[in-house]
This record gives sequence, structure tokens and C-alpha cells, in this order.
Amino acid sequence: MKYLEKTIYTILYSFLIFFLCSSCKDRYDYPIPPNSFEEAELPPPSKVTLSEESGYWQLYRDGEPYYIRGVAASAPTYQSDWLDYYYGMLADYGGNTIRTYAVDETTRKVLDAAYVHGVAVCVGLWVNKESQGFDYTNVTAVQQQLYNLRQQVRQLKDHPALLMWIVGNEPDAQYESLNHKEQMWKAVNDICAMIKEEDGLHPTTTAIINASQEKLGHIMQWAPNIDILSSNAKENNIAPAIANIKAGGWTKPFILSEYGPRSIVSLNNVPGRVLEWGALVEQTSSEKEEDYRKIYQDYIAPNKENNCIGSFAFLWGYLTRAQDQVMTWYGLHTPDGHTFGGVDALQYCWTGQYPSNRAPVIASRADMLLNGKRAEDNIKIAPGSNNQAKVTASDPDGDPLEYEWLISEEGAQGPDGGPHPGISGLIQTNGNSEVTFTAPSPGAYRLYVYVKDNNNKVANAVIPFLVE
Repeated sequence: MKYLEKTIYTILYSFLIFFLCSSCKDRYDYPIPPNSFEEAELPPPSKVTLSEESGYWQLYRDGEPYYIRGVAASAPTYQSDWLDYYYGMLADYGGNTIRTYAVDETTRKVLDAAYVHGVAVCVGLWVNKESQGFDYTNVTAVQQQLYNLRQQVRQLKDHPALLMWIVGNEPDAQYESLNHKEQMWKAVNDICAMIKEEDGLHPTTTAIINASQEKLGHIMQWAPNIDILSSNAKENNIAPAIANIKAGGWTKPFILSEYGPRSIVSLNNVPGRVLEWGALVEQTSSEKEEDYRKIYQDYIAPNKENNCIGSFAFLWGYLTRAQDQVMTWYGLHTPDGHTFGGVDALQYCWTGQYPSNRAPVIASRADMLLNGKRAEDNIKIAPGSNNQAKVTASDPDGDPLEYEWLISEEGAQGPDGGPHPGISGLIQTNGNSEVTFTAPSPGAYRLYVYVKDNNNKVANAVIPFLVE
């Protein structure tokens, strides 16, 4: 496989650099994790610029036009055993950029691995949030934050994989209730100014929630050092966010910094998606695949000529330790590395062609039934009862399919904080498109099915149910 070939190349490259440059001093003065390229003398950093021509903005990297075909990288993709797999796959599917959310002990490894695979990195700098208790009127705390981020910028600014700095992810959370908006945006502006002092080669952006016109006005007034606006907007919020950017007087480029299926917090007005006990009805992976394709074709590609310089699909890898109620809501991969159909959709959007082998399909939520009922039907069962579920799945390539069923408690997380591997002893029959299981003790649960082919592709569907 091409991923294995790249991994072997990376290992050989690391040993070669070790023997040739064993006396080199790491120029980043950063606590490099073991087995990274700490001894390598990397090429010089890329020069990233923005140019406005007749009202049209273009991003350039080393003098060449650069359009971001990106993904938001999850924490599991930062782990040493998975770096080459995830970033090699991104490059093979036509992507060219990842975004991170904070600098920690894994960041240098991420940059090194991305560079090997020709992937650029928008490095996230964590900016504290007033909504989480940070006081932007505390001058000492604000200056300490600025100092800490300055050290991070100095450590990483010369890495050749660096594309730009993302100064904060959603520092505007709970915006209507924030008491110190001006102080917060001025602190973000000071961070961007600091970056311009320390690093003249890479632009700055900040990732906000959606894009209200009030928020845009505040940013333009209090944070003029932001070069690019980035908006985290999911399926139902993308159109109004882009409309506000166009109508709100923003004249610089923008990025859709997170896009994907409808967010959990916006389901209250969707009939049938919130059950009687508060559980949320999740889309099948194939329905999510259609969301990724439609969002890109309807909103991202058409705005390339309207100063949108790229986008990041949410989420490469899978969610871990999220506060969301449903750990599988986002994520383009399973914990064992299988890819959902959303990855196929991204390749189609980025390259105009689907991969030669595509993921299995569970076309809609109606294709999974529990005791003959759909997920929206508020299914309640008795403790210890026997229950039947079935799923209708297909494979575009006619590959043989393997079925895996599992049950987890509502909101349960696995050992790494990701999706739960399932409660043992409940499934009576497994491996087929139909399953029988014994109801657990009273509580809220979710029944999952994963349908895998023999090419590392997977589809899934889920039904929440209540035991009482």
C-alpha cells in the first residue's frame, strides 16, 4: 500500500538524517518528542503572502497560488503511530492542508510528518475564552498569555510546513453574554501584532463561530491586525455566515475553517431529531457524506472568486473527550482507521474524481430499524427483553461486507476519550445485517452498526433507545 511505502520512506529518512546530522543543534529550541526529526536541518520556511488584485484576494505560497483543500485534524491524528497514515492519506485523496488547535508536545511531530507528505499546517494558537472564565480585564493574565504565545511562535515560525497562524478557536463563544468583547478582541489584535513582529512570513487569522455582522464590526474595529477571517460554520449556518461576511463590510479574504453536518446545538428546531428523553438522532455516514459534498459544491467552490481562499472539513480522525453528547457525530474515520464515505466526497470535491474504491452505503436513517421502528420513533424497551435490529447496506464496488453491532450508554467515551467500543455480553448474534440483543439495565443507550468492506472503508448508522 502507498501509505506503507511512505511510512518506510519516513523511517529510512529519519535514520539517514540521524547519521548525517548527528551533531546538528535543533534550531527551534523546542522540547522535541523522541523519534522526531530533531537532528534534521530542514529547508527554509515558506513565504506566504496575500495579494489583492481588482478586489480579488489570492493566497500565495513561495510565489505560487495556493488554495486550501484542508481538514481539521483531531487529536488521534497527532499520535506517533498514526501520523504517516492520516497525513499520507490526506495527500493521496487530494488534500493539502491541516489545521490544529493548540501548541503542545505533539505539534513539532505533526509539522514534521506533514512536511514529509507535502501537507501544509495552519498552526492553532490557543487563546483563552471569557466564556470559560478567563478575565480579559486582568492585565497580568493577558500579558502572560501574550508572552506564552510569543514563545510558541518563536519555536515554530521557521518550520517549512507552516502556512499560517490561527489565533484562537472560537474565542467568541457565547458572544451575546460576554462582558468584555472589546478587551478580548484587542488582546487577539495584540497577538496578531506580535506575530507580525516575530514572523514576517506567515499571515494571521482567527476562527470564530459563524459570522454575525455585529461580530464582524467588532473585529474590524478592535482587531485590524487579523489578515484573514475564519468561520466555523456547520451545514445550516454556512449560508448565513457567508452572506454576513459579504454584507458586513469585510474586505479581506476569508476561510471556512470548519464545515460539516448540522451541529448538535442547532437541532432543537428540527422535527424528530431530538427524542423525548433528550437523545439526538444522528445521520448515517452516507447522509453525512452527502452533506460534505453539497456544502463544498454549493458554498465553498462558488465563493472561490469571492475571496474564499479555502476551507477545512471537520473532522479528520475522530472526536475525543468532547463535551458533545454524541461522540460519533463528527469524524471521518473510526478509531481503527477505517474511512467513512465523507472522505470519498472530499476527494471528489478536491479533484473532480471519486477514489477507485468507495465506502459502503447506508443511504438513510430509514435503512436501520430496531424492532421495526426508525430512530425518530422514540424507541423504548424493557430491561432484559430480547430485541431485533436490521440494516440495509450496499457497496458501490460489490465488495463483500462485514457487519459489526455494538451498544453503548448515551454519552459514553472509550479509553482514549473517543467513541465507546461497546458493552460486552448484550449482542446475541453479530456479523450479519440482522442482530438480536438483550436489553441492558434502565437508562439511555445507542445501538450502532458498522458495515465494513475489505478495502478499509466503512459505513455506519445508529439508533438511540431508552430502557425503562
